[in-house]
Amino acid sequence: MNDAENLSKLLGHLPPAVFREFMVDEFGLAMPDADAKKPKKEQREQMEAVLAALGVGERQRIEEVAERIVLLSDGAGQDVIDGFKDDIFDDAARETFAAIPNQYERALWLHVHEPVIFEEALNARQADVFRQSASCYSGFMAPANLAVLDDATAKAAFHQTVAQQLGCSDDAVAIQIFKRLRPDTQTGEDVDLYQISIHHNRPPEIIDCVQASELVPQEVIRAVSSHITYEPANGHLEVLSKDTAGREALARIVADSLLQSPITGEKIPLKQYDYQSLAAPRNFDLSGEPVAFVKVVELGYAAGNGRSLLVKIWTKDVDDIYAAARSLIGPAFDFRDHHLNYAKLSIKLKKVGKDRARTITVILRDDNKCNIKTKREKDRALCDRLLAKWHLVKEIGHVVEAPADTVAA
Repeated sequence: MNDAENLSKLLGHLPPAVFREFMVDEFGLAMPDADAKKPKKEQREQMEAVLAALGVGERQRIEEVAERIVLLSDGAGQDVIDGFKDDIFDDAARETFAAIPNQYERALWLHVHEPVIFEEALNARQADVFRQSASCYSGFMAPANLAVLDDATAKAAFHQTVAQQLGCSDDAVAIQIFKRLRPDTQTGEDVDLYQISIHHNRPPEIIDCVQASELVPQEVIRAVSSHITYEPANGHLEVLSKDTAGREALARIVADSLLQSPITGEKIPLKQYDYQSLAAPRNFDLSGEPVAFVKVVELGYAAGNGRSLLVKIWTKDVDDIYAAARSLIGPAFDFRDHHLNYAKLSIKLKKVGKDRARTITVILRDDNKCNIKTKREKDRALCDRLLAKWHLVKEIGHVVEAPADTVAA
């Protein structure tokens, strides 16, 4: 099924009996009876034939649901679910859920049995992905009156104010407020995180479609989402939205209406990195950390004449990056004679509990650019802590010039 990637993933990863039950109960499909005596491959082939015989429109309708389930089946999705389950599930549901070993089946169980939580988890996952993109992020500070978050009158006033800010009618805006857990950057322990998800309709737009062999215009209305998170432990208020110009306005509405703690506009200190110590061989302190080993796999620098050099090695290379550079350039070459503007670390994590061993890549570029290559929020928190532990993060105060979309209260 080349036109149904996520549906194919569910078919391949769910137990055949579970997939069949989902197709029958959710979509009313006539699937072959489950036969545990047959090989799983044969059972899946029979169900795939039924799906392939459907019309494209009907299969796409199922694919859209499958995509939502798959989004909560990867590392980012499972992190979000882990943050929800202890506070929201009752004891019986927690036991049932904990016994499911398959992450695809866990996400499906949530979709079927806890649809409201499923929607909240999807929003939380989207917010976590937005947080990894500087183009979608702004940060503020705001001590809060948390009791207001549960006040119906305050919520209604907030809803109306948001609608006015977005230029929408009240019923064209949907707002969800909930609490989940998020790993703390310093300790790795779970801390409370409040999330406000705001969805609103964009103005109608006209697209062309084919009806009865004729090309006709059709009006569609699309919804867009923004997410605001608040962490009481440190007072961080984060706005996660592709609407750069509207982020601060949303933050101020949340601070004024829900947190009752106005933002003052004080700028947040800008995190910067100092990785010049990587220019020479060094030891990485791994004590107490779930890390098997660390290796510098890329180093680069630029010369004043516009020329640059980047040295790369494989993680399993018998040499380190310094020996490799000398073999490529010359025996006298030393990275310490240059100012590094690029470094790449490969961090191999140990297998801990149900978490498999995996590799995280951290890229440091220029003074304040850091890209942690992982979809898991807990891994990002771990890497933030490790970089500080290895003295790769500068200890700085307030900067003179912060980015225009990064302020504090």
